[in-house]
Amino acid sequence: MRASDGAALVPVSNVPGLGVQLVDPRLQPPHVIAGAASATEGPGGVYVLENGFVRVTVNAKGQIASLYAKDEQRELVPEGEVANFFELYDDAPLYWDAWDIEIYAQEKYRPLDGADVSIADRGPLVASLAVRVPISGSSVLTQTISLSSLSPRLEFGCDVDWHENRKCLKVSFTWDIHSDVATYETQYGVVQRPTHRNTTWDMAKFEVCAHKFADLSEFGYGVALINDCKYGHSTLGNTMALTLLRAPKSPDEYCDMGRHQFRYAVYPHSGTFSESNVVREAYQFNVPLLQLPAASTHIFHDHPFFSLSGARNVVLDAVKVAEDDGQGYIVRMYEAYGGHARATLTTQLPVAEVTKVNILEEPMDSANKAPGIRWLEYPRSLQVQFKPFEVVSLKFTF
Repeated sequence: MRASDGAALVPVSNVPGLGVQLVDPRLQPPHVIAGAASATEGPGGVYVLENGFVRVTVNAKGQIASLYAKDEQRELVPEGEVANFFELYDDAPLYWDAWDIEIYAQEKYRPLDGADVSIADRGPLVASLAVRVPISGSSVLTQTISLSSLSPRLEFGCDVDWHENRKCLKVSFTWDIHSDVATYETQYGVVQRPTHRNTTWDMAKFEVCAHKFADLSEFGYGVALINDCKYGHSTLGNTMALTLLRAPKSPDEYCDMGRHQFRYAVYPHSGTFSESNVVREAYQFNVPLLQLPAASTHIFHDHPFFSLSGARNVVLDAVKVAEDDGQGYIVRMYEAYGGHARATLTTQLPVAEVTKVNILEEPMDSANKAPGIRWLEYPRSLQVQFKPFEVVSLKFTF
């Protein structure tokens, strides 16, 4: 199967983290696709994207009028509201054009509600819509809204030709979810910020810097807004927003002018943030599978060099060559949700020594002496204990 852009589509499952899997599209047997994705056009210029997890209704303006979660039989967009709503704000800070965003800028904007929508892919592996949104006489946004057969994650790929003057482009999503706080990812952890502006302190947090995601959850259900390179978030009440582009004129009058490509996604999930797999989904969105041609199957290994198991709240974040001598590998892990954990790290490499190091890769203790670390199967497998948001770095020498 091929997508509308000519890319070959092949379903691949159970690819190990930090590992590889050999796939030959010519040898893929015909199969029935469970929860196949589809794109259909209804009356009045309404389009429907659907798979086994969600049903998404997109109106003629390219906005999400409905997001129905099949597992919970729940509508996530309140009646009369929309999601994926583009807004163009005036953006003229008092000082520091390229750095500051003022709260009063949110009072003056115009909606971008003129769009052309068409079906790009009808399924069954991927269903997608092509959306063209004029921003001004010189700027235009082209977007692909896509839904695969494998996940409830709704993805938005954007290509923007940007030529504005002190303007800010945002996209907002209003959900039928209510919470006093939203959760934002930071490096090796998360922070929570209020969704209201009851005090001057709360008001000062109107824009939040986050990494891969922001999450709004109530008891039993939530929605994460995931991105791959946009870090300005805000949540007011039940409306989440993501800052996409700005157009400052100082110190560089041509700052950010030209073409931009970026992606973001919406991921509905059961449970609160702490009960979800939002961290995993955000990683998968930011670090997608790489497709590499292989001349020989002999380069592939049955198992990855390092693997982590036993705790879904622990992330194996990095495997890198040691900085000091280049004679070993640094394996860095962290607890992502704010709880205790016990995880098992396994390697396929012939280990001579394992040392716990700090973030500067300076030795702390050997694995035989380091608290919270014990061998399960020397020298292949060891167990690591984590405190909330703890970062653990180990140096393996061979």
